[in-house]
Amino acid sequence: MSYSEQELDRLSKALEKDFKLLQTLKLIHDYHSRVFKCPKCGSSDLERISLLQYKCKQCGSTLIYPSFSPSDFSPNIPFSHVLELVNLGIIEAAHGGSKGISYVLVKPELVKRALENKGFIEEMPKIELPELEGELESEEFFNLISDFRNIVNLILKSVKSGGSAHFLLLGPKISLKSLIIEELTRIPGSYFYVPSADPSLDEVLWSVKPNPLIIPNLDKMRSSVDLSTLVNFISSNRVFVRKVGDVVQHRSTVTASSLSERGIPRDLVSYFITLHLPPIEDEELRRKIVTKLVMERSGKSEKLANYIAGRSSLFSDFGFREFLELAKLCDDEDCVDSVVSLLVKYSKPLEKKRRRSKGQKS
Repeated sequence: MSYSEQELDRLSKALEKDFKLLQTLKLIHDYHSRVFKCPKCGSSDLERISLLQYKCKQCGSTLIYPSFSPSDFSPNIPFSHVLELVNLGIIEAAHGGSKGISYVLVKPELVKRALENKGFIEEMPKIELPELEGELESEEFFNLISDFRNIVNLILKSVKSGGSAHFLLLGPKISLKSLIIEELTRIPGSYFYVPSADPSLDEVLWSVKPNPLIIPNLDKMRSSVDLSTLVNFISSNRVFVRKVGDVVQHRSTVTASSLSERGIPRDLVSYFITLHLPPIEDEELRRKIVTKLVMERSGKSEKLANYIAGRSSLFSDFGFREFLELAKLCDDEDCVDSVVSLLVKYSKPLEKKRRRSKGQKS
């Protein structure tokens, strides 16, 4: 349903008078984003037939819009806000029930525009793999690009819908796994949670309310409290916050990564959509990707970026993120050589000592 600039002006003035009304509007908008979709094909391209009935333009299915009651939200929506939004034509009363009168959002476009104007909705960045052009226009290259975009768009769809699915990316560092994680960190509202290094997971979910929540090296999450928190969260969207002794609700798409399922509890794995991502074995393709990432994410020259990429074969344990961190340290080739020399010398000293000791006679 369309809206006029006059309607937008009226709503904006009402929001200026009562900031808490803005929070109520955000709750209703988030609810609408989660439920306003075809249960058969998932499309949000719906045509309104009646107050509660819609028809999907994609597959032709009909569906009933699940109306909401003020008591469905936490905190509950004040009745004064309900009256205000009804008077503004934002919501309409649907029918009575055990919880009292329920309502439907009838002008979602108007609500979205008002929230965007107030900075409550940030436009998602365009997620694309860097434009890798030139001599690498092979079938393998185009398949890689296609898979990357399809996976990122799938995760992004869940993020936009309010966290309806969770993903586990399995594979080595030099794979699409690393590229996907790097791209997801650019989404406004994302949080990169490092197991055992950050505050407890319940505190992060309570204080930051991230979406998406990104967890690298899920197999390294050893805290039984964090594991229990994660299972409860992705299964019920509820978090028990020990610091305040209360249960809070939050929806978020969790995207975790690991080399393999080893070390991850089976009951936790079952909640994820698991994607097995093979290594990018073509060395020239890896170098080109590193070059473009360094140029676009760090602002380095093509010459220096290519020089850094040329050292990529020395570090089998490095992922794309590590090469970006290396690029941030250096502005010239001498610096790169110095850092690389240190890394080569001290990357795995214990293994080198072990090898020497094996060759010594007792």
